[in-house]
Amino acid sequence: MNKFFIIFALLASILLLTGQGLRAETTSGLLPPEGPTSTVEERRIRSSIQKEVARLKQKEKMLEMKEMELKSLSREVDKKLTEMEKARIALTELLQEKRRLENEKAQALSKIYEKMDPPKAAQLLISLDKDLAVTIIEGMNSKKAGKVLNNMEPNVAATLSKSYASLEK
Repeated sequence: MNKFFIIFALLASILLLTGQGLRAETTSGLLPPEGPTSTVEERRIRSSIQKEVARLKQKEKMLEMKEMELKSLSREVDKKLTEMEKARIALTELLQEKRRLENEKAQALSKIYEKMDPPKAAQLLISLDKDLAVTIIEGMNSKKAGKVLNNMEPNVAATLSKSYASLEK
């Protein structure tokens, strides 16, 4: 039982020292000196401790390699996130530019439809996509837009009016 306690104490002190960042080479000072007076049990303990130290060295090397790998992966992830953020910003700018151009074109179309004869403008607006028709009506002078809506079938005019009203909210 006493030998077991000595082995346990030696292993615990080695693990404690290596866990605090000391190299395994410094643990050799903790081992009892080799010599003619060492018993078989001491040699067995020494061998066991040396094996444990070697195992701990190997484990420490593996942990260092894993840590380096994780740092490398972390840098790669950070780089990808930066690239993705730049791409997101560029995409947002492109979408804003697209919306601006669409609004300009819709304003130009509104002016064209505003100059048309109301029955002809109504006939053309009916054939357009509902969202585009609402955008065109939105850009028109309200008096002209009223005349154009007046020349449409009541259910179509009502649908466009509802869409226009919900657009302004």
